[in-house]
Amino acid sequence: MKIRNAAPGDARGITHVHINSWNTTYKGIVPESYLRSLDFEDKAAFWEKIIAEGKSIVSIAENDSGEIVGFASGGKEQTSDPEYLGEVYAIYILESHQRMGLGKKLIKPVIEELINRGFPNLVIWALEKNACRSFYESLGGKIVNKKPILMTGEPLIEVAYGWEDIHDILEYL
Repeated sequence: MKIRNAAPGDARGITHVHINSWNTTYKGIVPESYLRSLDFEDKAAFWEKIIAEGKSIVSIAENDSGEIVGFASGGKEQTSDPEYLGEVYAIYILESHQRMGLGKKLIKPVIEELINRGFPNLVIWALEKNACRSFYESLGGKIVNKKPILMTGEPLIEVAYGWEDIHDILEYL
């Protein structure tokens, strides 16, 4: 498995992982109508823009055939939280490649770049019913906040895992 920074030509591969992961991870959690509404071309354009802007950190995992099988992204915290300044926005891995240590390998360069950019702490938001959120607990994350969200009219709860010192997560990676 090769881990590297995303390049402009990676948007479609990232989109494949993004949509596939949502459909496998969140089936039965988020409304089916939302999952059906995920548009490949719209998401690909979104990722092309994110990569081109260069504000977000995006790392990808490629298999031996050069196919993208996972990605992680992060940057400045998105909700103007006064306490947590850095955020991991996403970490998605194709179901066939989960539970193999790839999550740690993907998140590490994101965390290291957040540190390089001067972020003192970190938050990661996850749906409360997402079984994979135990990954954040295994990295020493503690629930520091909860908030309700609406997804196609359905109420859901998001939980935030926080690290008061961003360096603390490194001991688990």
